[in-house]
Amino acid sequence: MRSHKHTPTFIKLSLTSLIAFVLTACSGTDQLDQISKNELITERVSQTQINQKTLKLPGYQLHYVSNTSPDTNNETKDSLVFVHGTPGGWGTFSRYFEDETLLSAFTINSIDRPGWGESSFPGKRFPTSLSSQSALLGPLLEQIWRDNNQEKLILVGHSLGGSLVPKLAADYPHFVKAIVVLAGDLDPVMARARWFNNLLSFIPNFMIPDTWYNSNAEVLDIAPSLANLQSQFAKITMPITIVQGTEDGLVRPGSAAMAEKIFPKAKLSTVWLEGAGHIINMTHQEDVNAAIFNIAGKPMPTSLL
Repeated sequence: MRSHKHTPTFIKLSLTSLIAFVLTACSGTDQLDQISKNELITERVSQTQINQKTLKLPGYQLHYVSNTSPDTNNETKDSLVFVHGTPGGWGTFSRYFEDETLLSAFTINSIDRPGWGESSFPGKRFPTSLSSQSALLGPLLEQIWRDNNQEKLILVGHSLGGSLVPKLAADYPHFVKAIVVLAGDLDPVMARARWFNNLLSFIPNFMIPDTWYNSNAEVLDIAPSLANLQSQFAKITMPITIVQGTEDGLVRPGSAAMAEKIFPKAKLSTVWLEGAGHIINMTHQEDVNAAIFNIAGKPMPTSLL
């Protein structure tokens, strides 16, 4: 009689392959090449360009990296806080730590959201909602704010991080002065889950790698999270820049088109990248830099034009 003791492992590998196939179809080979390149950049930056920092909190910790050290007297600059999507980690933005023009004008920080990278979360339930992520990240924003001589921060979020930064801005306006949303869901209708996300939700978690299970749970929670936050978003008055690719296969571009209705009181700017896909933080670095300099009110360096 044939043994079935290895069946769950086989199924897990098959599901992982299915997820990879779907993401490949949505992302395209150019974007996958950029993801592979980014892994090498992250490894290089980890060894030379950054300071690793961990904030210990009751029941959990938050990890982030910075191009400054709290032990040195650095000139106060506008401080950027990069917020990654799902799945992900601080390394999603590692290439910005090698951008000398950006480094000359800004202090750069990139975080691991709760439950990702070296950041943990309290309790046993993964914090999938935007509200729960924001609640856990408050102390980290305060720490970076204090390290920056209590100068307010510019948040730059990609994908789910782009959905999260307006919530962070609404919750912590005393720490945040502007936000840049890169390919982030903003409208709850446009953020409805894709068919493969719904399919994965019916599969027992032991059959799926934790990374993909938790990521999928976050994706499924985006639409209901955003539905609960629309009234809060409508009250934001600070500058907001939306950067969106027209050929994004994971976040519906129509969400960015709704930004004026979602943020009626904000100083809003929307930048459309013709033909761009989802990972514009990697494929369109110069456009992201331009958005950052613009929202900071700094002149655009000629080297980036």
